Amino acid sequence: MSHALKPAICLLLLACCAAGQLLPEFDFLAADRADMRSQDMSGLNLSGLSMNQSDMRNANLNGSELRNCWLRSSWLSGAHLEAADLSGSDLGGAVLEDADLKNADLTGCNLKGSQLSGADLGGARLQKADLTDADLSDSDLSGADLSDARLFRSDLSGANLRGMYLFNANMIGSHLSWADLSSAFMSRAQLSRAELYSTDLSGCDLRDADFTRAYMMRANLTGANIDSASLAYADLTEARLAGASLVGTRMPYADLTRADLTDADLSGADLNSVRLVGAVLEDARLDRVDLHRIDLRGVNLRGADMENANLDTVFLTNADLSGADLSGATFTQVELSGANLSAANLKNVKYDQFTLYSLAEAKLDGALLSENLKEDLRALSSRPEPPA
Repeated sequence: MSHALKPAICLLLLACCAAGQLLPEFDFLAADRADMRSQDMSGLNLSGLSMNQSDMRNANLNGSELRNCWLRSSWLSGAHLEAADLSGSDLGGAVLEDADLKNADLTGCNLKGSQLSGADLGGARLQKADLTDADLSDSDLSGADLSDARLFRSDLSGANLRGMYLFNANMIGSHLSWADLSSAFMSRAQLSRAELYSTDLSGCDLRDADFTRAYMMRANLTGANIDSASLAYADLTEARLAGASLVGTRMPYADLTRADLTDADLSGADLNSVRLVGAVLEDARLDRVDLHRIDLRGVNLRGADMENANLDTVFLTNADLSGADLSGATFTQVELSGANLSAANLKNVKYDQFTLYSLAEAKLDGALLSENLKEDLRALSSRPEPPA
């Protein structure tokens, strides 16, 4: 036996004695490139040891102390690490597929490029862990804490992240398609250019999160709190946002084609040049919003609250605005021909001549109109037809 390996054995024996345990068969060595497959090391203190590129597949490390260990490119597939303390350890490139890491402490770990596909990380602590380029697809992270974690370009496709804590997490460019993030806390998370196709984000806290240029087609954001977040240039085609809160949310140039925004609160949101073709905005709150150069032809805005909204160069041809509250709104070059404004509130609206002409072609049965608007519409209807 080489002199270089004796200290590692001594450390392991001392750890066993301190833990009050004895190894029944000491047929492995805790060292780099060691073979520790299927070994029972549960409850041992192995902190600070270097076990890079070691084979620890199916090993039992439940409740073990592995703080500040070197485990780069180690094989830990199927390993049992429940409630193990791996805080500060280097697991860069390690293979942890299908490993059991329930309630494990991975605070501050380096997990760059690690393979955690199918791993159970329920309730694990991953605060400030670096998971850049890590594969976490189909893993279970329910109840885990990833606050301030770095998930840059990580793959979380199909992962279970229900109710997890991701405050201020860096997930730029990450893959989250088909993942379950329902009821997760993701305030201030960085998700620009992330892929969230058909991702379940229902009931999430997404306040101040950054989804700039994110791909969120068919994502479920029902009841989510997205206040003051950035959805600039995001693709939300056919996304579900019913009952979501988007107060003060920045959404310039976002694509919400055929999105469901029923009963959503968009008060004070920045909707500059947003795409809403075929979207449903029934009973949505749009008070005080600025709508500039937006195509809303045929859009369902029944019962929407658009009080004091500013509409500039907006196409509302054949849109359904029945029962909508448009009181105090400002209309500049708004096309309303064929729009249904039955029972809508148009009190104290401000409008230009272009809008007035199109209003004359809208359905206004039972609409509440200011006296000056009534007079202008009557004057317009009494004008003789121009010669053929």
